[in-house]
Amino acid sequence: MRRSSLVIAVFALIIFAIPALPAFAQTPPPAPKVTITGTFDQITAAGRNIYDGNFSRDNDREWYARTRFRPDFEFAVGRTKAVLGIELDLNYGQTGSNDGGFPGNSSGTACGFTGGCKGAGSAGGGLDINTDVAGLFEIKWIYTEFDLTGKDSLMPFIPVLTVARAGGQPFGTIANYKVYYANGDFAGLDLYTTFTPDIKNHLAWVDVEDQLAGGNRALPNARTNRGKDFAIIESVELTPFKGLDIKPLYSWFHADGTTAGAARRNAFNFKTVGLFMNSSAATGGSNPAATAAGDASDHEDRHTLGLDARWRVGPFGLDPTISYQTGTYHTQAQQANGSVGRVKGDASAWFFDVIGSYQLGPLLLEMRGVYTTGNKARDNLSLSKRYYEPLDLDTGYWSGGWLGILGLGVDYFNGGGPANQGMATNIGYDRYGRGQFALRATYSITPAFSVYGVVAPTWTAEKVLHRHRGERWVHLAVRPERGVRPRRLLPGGGWGVENGRAPERCGREARSERRLLRRRAREAVLLGPLGS
Repeated sequence: MRRSSLVIAVFALIIFAIPALPAFAQTPPPAPKVTITGTFDQITAAGRNIYDGNFSRDNDREWYARTRFRPDFEFAVGRTKAVLGIELDLNYGQTGSNDGGFPGNSSGTACGFTGGCKGAGSAGGGLDINTDVAGLFEIKWIYTEFDLTGKDSLMPFIPVLTVARAGGQPFGTIANYKVYYANGDFAGLDLYTTFTPDIKNHLAWVDVEDQLAGGNRALPNARTNRGKDFAIIESVELTPFKGLDIKPLYSWFHADGTTAGAARRNAFNFKTVGLFMNSSAATGGSNPAATAAGDASDHEDRHTLGLDARWRVGPFGLDPTISYQTGTYHTQAQQANGSVGRVKGDASAWFFDVIGSYQLGPLLLEMRGVYTTGNKARDNLSLSKRYYEPLDLDTGYWSGGWLGILGLGVDYFNGGGPANQGMATNIGYDRYGRGQFALRATYSITPAFSVYGVVAPTWTAEKVLHRHRGERWVHLAVRPERGVRPRRLLPGGGWGVENGRAPERCGREARSERRLLRRRAREAVLLGPLGS
């Protein structure tokens, strides 16, 4: 009896223990974790004659200060995480008619009016007396990151690890090591696959502009859609041996009608309807009265091939970059018979950039050269574009201490931008391309304190002023620059003197040009209505 009771007790213990075994064997789930990282910047900067693009007038000057708070909130459970990045910028002192964007600001513009805040509204307010400023919160990043393939992923049957990132996110090194094609932030999807520690791959979908249902159903002049504009980026990261990283790139950019200004240079062209290449009239379809969206039936397809590399051997470093663009696009322009209609153009452009460096103890010596092709002043941009167009540089080209005027410096609200005809956002000087050579020396007094000096002469790849049919032909553009007086023109457009067309007007303007160019080479005045 005792023996049977003992057997029954052991049997019952086994029955109750078996369901509990998996519970004891399971790994407990990872605990949720919240991490906050970020930066506080306190900046003061002074400058003169670099703000309005008119270097012959030197009364634009300032000395100001501002603060930036840039926190990132990361919510993680194991390898899965969500990130929210916020940015706040505030001037020291009130610089506009209001101290912030709201409340009490009927204009709806930061600091009360355009230009009231530093950086054309990049700063969201001014810390005036007693502060209490309604600053503007900017959402920089808002994305989710998770394992798509590999062990313990959504698709564990695929053995290689792919990390997916969806939402508003930084470009980072998706397209390049050195900033030349894609920088800043975008909305979309990035798939980062690790085949081996030395072979990795980025495949990204960039949503530039999207359209909602019904936006394309009205007449061309009443449509609200901006088309379906996107880019696909495919780039491989290769490390053949220690010290050498190579990054080939292929990207396809498609745009319908008018697109983001970061992705297409709004260059002046005399024979394009509306005079600018990214205006609603230039992409207005058959109806030149189209909305700001243009007509989504006017397409652009741009293909970019690139090779970016970085090589380190002891104290020596070399960072070469080469890229080629080709593609087709449509604009509304003057045709050969004088009528206005859709014109098909072709794009073909080259870009070269190389940095060489040598470290001598605390002294770093660097040399950099860049060349990118451009169009001649007389070229019709509706037929051909020879200037390089990145997807998005976010004013980042030539930044990082290479020159604080042509590119962003320590104060990233100054330098580059429209005052330099897009040299920090589109690389070239307007349509003319760019050639530049730079020498930089950096001395590290301590690991946390360095001083540097830069010399960087710059040229255009194509002449801005040249002779045409015996007359001097100056290339000008009407640009709505802040601080430029009405009817004053800046380099970068398509107005010239051609013999055989309106001879009385051409002769009068040619004589005026000669007088103006002898007196002041950087400034000209249009004497008659453009296109009259």
